[in-house]
Amino acid sequence: MSNGQTSQQDPEAVYSKLNPQQRTTLAEEFVRGFKKSGDAHEEPLASIDPKKVTLQQLAAMHQHARDEHPDVLGRAMRNSIIAVFLTGFGAHEIDTYVAKREA
Repeated sequence: MSNGQTSQQDPEAVYSKLNPQQRTTLAEEFVRGFKKSGDAHEEPLASIDPKKVTLQQLAAMHQHARDEHPDVLGRAMRNSIIAVFLTGFGAHEIDTYVAKREA
């Protein structure tokens, strides 16, 4: 799969290619970021058990981070364990949703 093709896919489709440990690691990054925000409306996402995260929950975490917390999305996409597997997708998400907000 080329990087361009990967970057055009939705998070759920991309995350389905990760193994359970990789999904757990990614969910832990999102949960950690949501808990740091201290915002009560993020409690449902912050209370997800990373070891039991579903693809739908992981995609919802991604979308919420994309929309509300690009810093959390950036940290998750840059996680060394995850970045190797999400090269094109992760780079696209950082360029599109994180870098533009940091500028």
